[in-house]
Amino acid sequence: MCAQPTLGFIGAGAMTEALVQGVLAAGWTAPGQIHVTNRSHHGRRAALAARFGVRAHPGKGPVLEACSTIVLAVKPVDMDEVLGEVGPVLRPEHLVISVAAGVTLARLARGLGGHPRLVRAMPNTSCQVRQSATVLAAAPGADKADLEVARAVFSAVGQVLTLPEEAIDAVTGLSGCGPAYVYLMIEALAEAGREVGLPAEVAGSLAAQTVFGASLMALRTGEGPEALRLRVASPGGATLAGLRTLEEAGFAAAVRRAVQSASRRASELGSAPPRRGARVRRHP
Repeated sequence: MCAQPTLGFIGAGAMTEALVQGVLAAGWTAPGQIHVTNRSHHGRRAALAARFGVRAHPGKGPVLEACSTIVLAVKPVDMDEVLGEVGPVLRPEHLVISVAAGVTLARLARGLGGHPRLVRAMPNTSCQVRQSATVLAAAPGADKADLEVARAVFSAVGQVLTLPEEAIDAVTGLSGCGPAYVYLMIEALAEAGREVGLPAEVAGSLAAQTVFGASLMALRTGEGPEALRLRVASPGGATLAGLRTLEEAGFAAAVRRAVQSASRRASELGSAPPRRGARVRRHP
């Protein structure tokens, strides 16, 4: 029997939780093969261990010792400190995957002392229900097997594409941040439903199911969103009246600006200086 893969997380926030839940639901590995640590939040580590059965550690050393694949799931502003701690104890067999928005492969390599086996990933929190849209970008020193490991991890939680690194900030603005835009739309639809007389639970359920169904239509029919929209919008009908109101309010333009703003911010986060007062320690 082949040994189950090991997976270590540095950082125990929402993305780590989503990835752990998704990977375990997919059966990619066992809870005891997943190791998690974070800076100082013992309660967060304990909660993940209690909920999923993963192994939680107060320091990075045991995670690096136990795992061959390491996921850096920390805030971009904290990344330089983490890289300074991790770099000196990395082994050649470690594959390092970063999910930090804006942090380039070059920055990762510098911080890790030239470690070559690096992959950037931009998933989203739909990992929790195994419906993430993830884009991977590999460093020149990462081989085909490294990319396949990264693909296996993120394929367990949704769709995976591989693109050149220069596309990653745009991906962050679109699919990385995109779930929040969709949730805002569901909120607005549900609130509107209540305003026109529907019970709150009914309005919320109808709003979420409508977005879900429309998304499946876009993914599975092979038709573009414009064609699908025109099929719904009969001349002189109710849908067309609603669409005209959205156009008058600048709905499409606002969505474009949101993606553009988020993409720019992702790039800014990657170039942000380390957290003020942070010490770069050389031993995890």
